[in-house]
Amino acid sequence: MTSQLNVLIVDDDPLIREMMIDILEFEGYRLRTARNGEEALQVLLGEEHYVVFLDLMMPVMDGSTLCRRLAAQPELRRRHRIILMSAMDRLAGTAPLQADGLMPKPFSVEDVLQALAPFRSLSP
Repeated sequence: MTSQLNVLIVDDDPLIREMMIDILEFEGYRLRTARNGEEALQVLLGEEHYVVFLDLMMPVMDGSTLCRRLAAQPELRRRHRIILMSAMDRLAGTAPLQADGLMPKPFSVEDVLQALAPFRSLSP
């Protein structure tokens, strides 16, 4: 399978990033990574459109802060789809962040692919 969908993986845990890379490279996605919300914001300010797997708990800038920063710039927010990642109990209170999807940790290959399924038809 080959996809032209851009995926940004934002997580401070290098093992999570590597696991996501292994899953998504095999599926043919174009990938970028960031270690925190600040690094992610720099990527998202570019012209590309992304589906973003965004961890909530990170140093420097956490996922909630990044969501609020994107919401303050509606033109920027419309270009990206956000899938929040965290332990299920942390995902329970995230409705105000207006994410496009949720993926609990720990996750399986099937969880990752299912989280991306609604966005596969998006053009880059």
